[in-house]
Amino acid sequence: MVQNVSNMGKGMDDLIPTSQRTVGRELNQQDFLKIMIEQMRGQNPLSEGGGDAQDFFGQMVQFQTLESMQGMTKAIELLAEVSSLSQSASLIGRTVIAEIPVAVEVGQMPQPPDVVTGAVARVIFDDSQGALVELDSGLLLPIGRIVAVE
Repeated sequence: MVQNVSNMGKGMDDLIPTSQRTVGRELNQQDFLKIMIEQMRGQNPLSEGGGDAQDFFGQMVQFQTLESMQGMTKAIELLAEVSSLSQSASLIGRTVIAEIPVAVEVGQMPQPPDVVTGAVARVIFDDSQGALVELDSGLLLPIGRIVAVE
């Protein structure tokens, strides 16, 4: 006999309080294979559900493809960061011209950007903004704001 039907139709997010949830590692290919093997062990070989193994193998191939693409994406992001840092380092000691957008209130006309000129004193790398150049005036600029190098 059902004693409590108030949780019917609710997802796991509704059933488990936030304070009791745990954050685990991401599933990898080995975890997927273990789950697939356990589900295959529980199958009845005489039933007509024989296509399940093919579905699992298809899902495994998709999982491997996704995993490979994620690895490639991370490698490309790292390459872009290294390239940006390398390009920024070549600017040390050179004079650059940068455009800084001017903030405007909602409903106001856009303003032309402020133009800043200065010699690059050093380059730093920030995880959120990427390569930043520090001008001799102490101003930090994202490399994307530089419009000319003298």
